[in-house]
Amino acid sequence: MVVKLIIPPQHLLNLGYPADSLDCSGVKLTLDEVFMVGSDGTIDVDDKTIPSYLKVNTDKESFYKLLKGYYIVRYAEYVRIPEDSIALSIPRSSIIRSGASLFTAVWDPGYEGRGYGLLVIYNEYGIKIRRGAQIAQLIFIKMVERSSKQYRGSYFGER
Repeated sequence: MVVKLIIPPQHLLNLGYPADSLDCSGVKLTLDEVFMVGSDGTIDVDDKTIPSYLKVNTDKESFYKLLKGYYIVRYAEYVRIPEDSIALSIPRSSIIRSGASLFTAVWDPGYEGRGYGLLVIYNEYGIKIRRGAQIAQLIFIKMVERSSKQYRGSYFGER
């Protein structure tokens, strides 16, 4: 028996993703907003407190000029993860070649919303990224069967 695990982009059309949002392997994730962390956070056993964020503004041409350091980024796309799948966000190779990386978590079965990532700039000179530019792609992985637990946590439906 052959088990196909990666959902090809053409099948994502059936999930409601428009054709222009698809990349070679998944859904394009584009940069919407950039934030700096403005306070501490707490991760407890049964609770969490996310830090406050300070919004970074673009220049006149809608570029974010980011110096070496770390930033919280918000994707423009509202995504829906099927109940029998997970998704992984992978940085675009141009981000890596520019001296930066994007750290993300698993997108759980049943999650929907606009996700966030951690963009770390290692380049001593910084980088410029235009708002709306693709920074990652979301790869969908089909599980062997539907998960008995669907994501309905505090980030469900975030806009």
